Amino acid sequence: DRDVDRAEGRGDIGRLCPVCGGARLNAFALNVRLFGINIAEIGRLDAVSALCLVQQWRFEGRDAEIARNVVAEIEPRLRFLQRVGLGYLSMDRAATTLSGGETQRIRLAAQLGSDLRGVLYVLDEPTIGLHPRDNERLLGTLRDLRARGNTLLVVEHDEDTMRCADHLIDLGPGAGIHGGEIVAEGRLDDLLANPASVTGRALRQREKHPFCSPWLPVDKAEWLELTGCCLHNLRDVTLRLPRGRFTVVTGASGAGKTSLITGTLAVAVRAALGGRLSRDERATWKSAKGLESIRALYQVDQSPLGKTPRSTPATYIGIFDEIRRLFAQTADARRLGFAANRFSFNTAAGHCESCKGTGYVRREMDFLPPCTVPCETCRGARYNSRTLQVRYKGKNIAEVLEMNMEEAAAFFEGQPSLSDPLRLLCETGLGYLTLGQASNTLSGGEAQRIKLVTELIRGQRAVRTAIRRGKALPQDLYLIEEPTIGLHPNDVRLLVGVLRRLVDMGNTVVVIEHNLELICEADYVIDIGPGAGAEGGTIVAQGTVQEVARSKRSITAPFIRAELRAARSDAPRRRAAEE
Repeated sequence: DRDVDRAEGRGDIGRLCPVCGGARLNAFALNVRLFGINIAEIGRLDAVSALCLVQQWRFEGRDAEIARNVVAEIEPRLRFLQRVGLGYLSMDRAATTLSGGETQRIRLAAQLGSDLRGVLYVLDEPTIGLHPRDNERLLGTLRDLRARGNTLLVVEHDEDTMRCADHLIDLGPGAGIHGGEIVAEGRLDDLLANPASVTGRALRQREKHPFCSPWLPVDKAEWLELTGCCLHNLRDVTLRLPRGRFTVVTGASGAGKTSLITGTLAVAVRAALGGRLSRDERATWKSAKGLESIRALYQVDQSPLGKTPRSTPATYIGIFDEIRRLFAQTADARRLGFAANRFSFNTAAGHCESCKGTGYVRREMDFLPPCTVPCETCRGARYNSRTLQVRYKGKNIAEVLEMNMEEAAAFFEGQPSLSDPLRLLCETGLGYLTLGQASNTLSGGEAQRIKLVTELIRGQRAVRTAIRRGKALPQDLYLIEEPTIGLHPNDVRLLVGVLRRLVDMGNTVVVIEHNLELICEADYVIDIGPGAGAEGGTIVAQGTVQEVARSKRSITAPFIRAELRAARSDAPRRRAAEE
């Protein structure tokens, strides 16, 4: 539908195909019509209109026999999309333009839109990326599935989902090697009353907002301003952000948050920093003020740190080079003539020749898919035996990489360049990860927190350099999308501490988020809505947490009020909302 292949080489977004006009199909396919409409025209309909159209179809004779089962599959899925707030999406919308919440619910529609009974559904955090209002709609659908005789097993941190559950299983007491046990089970009230339940304790012992550090005033702050934002459903929006503050952007899933921040603000900042833009990108806003004060732009998402096992937390945060230098300085290494590169599992001199430094080998199976097994030569150590002869404080390089962050922080005590970053990782709840863990085995939330810690380390170095040289503190812009995905309430509070430290260094932090605990910690809140799709695309409320909580137009405001009341009274948020 677009001349994409050639456009990628020169940075353009592309143009509509002049032959099909974006329909993607040839003339033969487009000439086939059902009740006067072709498949491309159906694809341009939103889910609500498509459902109305399908319900109007009346087939006769043989056509009725053919269509019966097909329509029976289409209707429940369209109805599900409408029920969970996705009725505004057109059927031919490109998947790459969907927000995280939209994508998650479409995947659920594919699995849950049918009328199956007696099925076990295993759902991994279905509320990811959902606004509290959309969350309620989703939970209603899950209750309906249960009423049909299905069983639902849900992995979730969301309090409302826990409150709806018939039975809860709380794993812990910690993460990684500190977890793996069932510490409590029962209804939510049972967990709240159980002193052994980590989740119950986190929900029971609510802290009054702001629980990390005081809100920073915005009335005297300098502002970043972007006018005429008009990407996707945005309608001539004027965006104003306080510089050097912690801002959270909220709103219903599909309201336009990602379009405004990632699709417009990030593009405008790139332009201010001298980046090249396509014609379509330059048309997403009209004018900008204050962006020239930004030194650098950092977008922190949940994409993997690396796609191969050769990328590890130690290599990503930049401490592996220092570890290798320490090994190279030992008496054993000097005696053997080993330099620092000898202790890299990516070099031929140091790595195991059988597995080439991966620690495992791939086995081809005659009638089954290939599998990976630990290398028989190095037994997963990655290094050859000669390299493993060198020891630092009694451990070889493979044993060091097997240590988790907590163990490594203690092991490298006295080496601030190593122990300080490792302590930061522990403070963000990642102390259970090992130094040499393959990055492609990390969850999105783990990867994002490692990225945040990496930026915090870089920022601390920049601040120290600026102070030493008598220069102004660096002012960078951080755009972070839904960092609380997959986080336990305890981890959310640790995350807030990391974000606050970035702000304390003079940076501007903008977070797209639905998590109410994090929203209520912000210095400034921007709520986009009032609804999703065509019903969204405008800023309905902005200001401090208290100011947005008083808004009459914002669908987020009632949930913010409930969170603030619950934190003050130590009552569950749902009960506070009902009161």
